[in-house]
Amino acid sequence: MRRGGWFGILVGAASLAVLPGCLSLGERLEEQAARVAAGDYAAAYADAAEDAGESGADGPFWAAEAGALALMAGDPAGAVDNLDAADNGFNAVARRRFGAGAADQAAAVAVNDCVMPYAPEGLDRVFANLYKALAYGALGEPGAMRVELNRARRRQQEWFFRCADDIADASDAAGLSAREAEAARKAAGGPEPKRLAAAVAEAAAEESARAARLFGGLRGFGNAYAAHVAGVVRWCAGDASLNDLAMAAALAPGNAAAQADAAAARAGAAPEGRVWVYVEDGLAPRRVARPFTLPYPSLAGHGRGFGTLSFDVPRLENRPAAARAYAVNGVALQPLADVEALAHDQFDRAWPGIVTRQVARTVVRVAAQEGGQAAIRHSTDNALAPLLFGLAMAAADVATNAADVRCADLLPKTVWMAALPRPKDGRLTLSPAGGRALSLTLAPKGNTLVWVRRPTAAGPAAVMVLDLDRKE
Repeated sequence: MRRGGWFGILVGAASLAVLPGCLSLGERLEEQAARVAAGDYAAAYADAAEDAGESGADGPFWAAEAGALALMAGDPAGAVDNLDAADNGFNAVARRRFGAGAADQAAAVAVNDCVMPYAPEGLDRVFANLYKALAYGALGEPGAMRVELNRARRRQQEWFFRCADDIADASDAAGLSAREAEAARKAAGGPEPKRLAAAVAEAAAEESARAARLFGGLRGFGNAYAAHVAGVVRWCAGDASLNDLAMAAALAPGNAAAQADAAAARAGAAPEGRVWVYVEDGLAPRRVARPFTLPYPSLAGHGRGFGTLSFDVPRLENRPAAARAYAVNGVALQPLADVEALAHDQFDRAWPGIVTRQVARTVVRVAAQEGGQAAIRHSTDNALAPLLFGLAMAAADVATNAADVRCADLLPKTVWMAALPRPKDGRLTLSPAGGRALSLTLAPKGNTLVWVRRPTAAGPAAVMVLDLDRKE
């Protein structure tokens, strides 16, 4: 083969290595993490928003990141804009999965998962709509807030449907009756997630013990945080609760405030002068690349008859909590949602597919490398040919074996919650264990939601105070 042909192979393979979202994504995420750790939420938000404006597979991912950072930076309007863009992108990916997505899948098999449009799982999507709801609440748009909470509930139902078999098994283990277990299985049998939701709602409409047992079967799959916020907002607005508070109580059996809210709503009591404080503590696990290298007998004679299969796969890396405990006006906050555990469960479900695709790509690349080396050895004595081919395969290795480290990087590690009567002086003092206390002054009356974000122990807390009695 002429020398220019080998250079063409090199240039073609190297071009794959610089596809959007492959090489630079990890560095950009590290930069964002450093800014969040330093408490510079505005700068991190500006960069994420700029990345979100770029076209490509990473656009919805960065839009979701920018939305969360906008809340932390005190820009709820910016949060709505970016989360709208993320949600629209997620919906487009979901639609392509059942038809026009064949091109995306083929590109991913040929190159790597980074070229596929970012497709988050249930947990990520619930949080996108929950954060948009909180942003609308901060903007004084309660109607839009409830719409987004309805969408968050829909995302949760979709995730329940995706995990339907495991949920049925968990329900059996929780001691459901044969009738209840069969109802859950039938509800999960068709393509419509609302059928599962209907079965859950039917069970919850009866006695609370039965509802708790059925919702308890969803523990490990359900987001008690989103359910409780939705229930509280509907409760204060006088809307039908849709059993959100019952679900939150069952998903978070150790949170006394969630239990009390569910009992009061069930008894027909209306909230008056009540304050709910939610603290999003720490950061959920993030994806990092983990390299794997395996030897194999080389037909082309690499080394001493052995070559190597090498590829990267993502793994989850846990991050520390910001504080080990919280109290507000002397009332201890209790864990409401273990987001870290949900993130691990979600990732475990994606792991087999990730590894299968990466192994398949690596085997194809190694076969091409073995065949190419053998062909060169038998067809040319050009000393540059093996070198150029080796460089080309090295570039292809970088391109095809990059790990997809995209995940919702800014979700909390744990959500804490407490509810208390509005203090007469309207002052709240949030005290993190081992950290600086935060003081807030509330409006003179009404029901109030207080949202606090503490991603790291060193960074400042982001705070929003939402009036739940506000009318449009």
